[in-house]
Amino acid sequence: MTTDTTTDTVEHTTTSSSPTGVARCEALEDQSEPYTVHGVAIGANEVTYGKNGPKFWPDTALQAAVQSLVGVPLNKNHDDKTVESVVGEVVDAGFEPGIGIVFEAEIDDEELATKVARGRLEVSVHALHGDGGRTSEGEVIVEDVRFLDLSLVPRGGSPSNYVEAGEHTSEVLASLSVSDVDAILATSGSDSTSTMTDDNTDDIEPDDEEAEVEADTESDETGEAEVEADDESEKTEEATVEADDESEATGEAELEGDELLDEIATLRSQNQELRNELQSVRLEYASQLSEDTAFEAEMLAEKFSFDELREAFDEAEASLITSNDDETSEATPAPQTGGDGDAELSTGDDTESDAEIAELKSKIEQYDSMGWDAAKGDAEQRLSELQA
Repeated sequence: MTTDTTTDTVEHTTTSSSPTGVARCEALEDQSEPYTVHGVAIGANEVTYGKNGPKFWPDTALQAAVQSLVGVPLNKNHDDKTVESVVGEVVDAGFEPGIGIVFEAEIDDEELATKVARGRLEVSVHALHGDGGRTSEGEVIVEDVRFLDLSLVPRGGSPSNYVEAGEHTSEVLASLSVSDVDAILATSGSDSTSTMTDDNTDDIEPDDEEAEVEADTESDETGEAEVEADDESEKTEEATVEADDESEATGEAELEGDELLDEIATLRSQNQELRNELQSVRLEYASQLSEDTAFEAEMLAEKFSFDELREAFDEAEASLITSNDDETSEATPAPQTGGDGDAELSTGDDTESDAEIAELKSKIEQYDSMGWDAAKGDAEQRLSELQA
């Protein structure tokens, strides 16, 4: 029975049959497998509420897509992954103005057909669609709809949906000939394999209100089954976003890696320049310290570190300055007085010998502090000769 409430919405009510005690449902007495059922798959100009948010289904979009529903599988609980979930097929569909998409389907399972006959199940569509913008209330306006399957569920997402036992009396279904239905089935069958993998799918699911469903053998399984198609769509979108993020991260990492390699190469070049400069200074220190000794500059540079050579050079330089001051002081002759009052300056060999002795003593101290035993021994031997 139907009751018109508005121009665009039709309210459907069904009378539930009370248990009769008969083993087989009375509505199926005259039928055998497959069992014919009919109903409304989705109402025109309705808003549905699913995991992807509210969506508005214009009558024009549904009318254009109605024939894609013909020939799709009739599943249980939106499960399109297992053969056990397929329980029948939609054999006819049409668009009825002011109501929406009406359909006829066949069910192979007598138990499910019995539940349909007793008014315990509803239907929900699984569809591909485009984004046609937003309504003033923010709902997505669907367009370019293509149906993938129709599912039997405890509670459908479309407010106007229903399913009942028996054939549909709508003239929009009766107007189709057998050849028309066969052609639609053939067309839908050829398209179905390519559309099942598209990402932009939509399962129309109920809102958050809890539906009271009589206990039966499948009541424990229906809770999660209705959301699987939306979950897979969301996972596919998330995987696409993650793949794009990983691609961008890889590009950034490669760029940063190239920059780091260039910076490392620059630092290595600067480090080598500093090493060369340090070695040059070490050789210069060693060359200065090796003068008047039996050592080569390269040997001193190899034996001592830069800091040791610099310290020794500074000490030697300071020692030489002190030695030169002493030489200057010693070279200045002390005035002497004679019988005639004339001053005489001592500039003989004794003065030169004293200067060399002072220089040798300075070098001996220097060689001793540097640990140059051989050079120190030579200097001490020369000092002994001068002092003999």
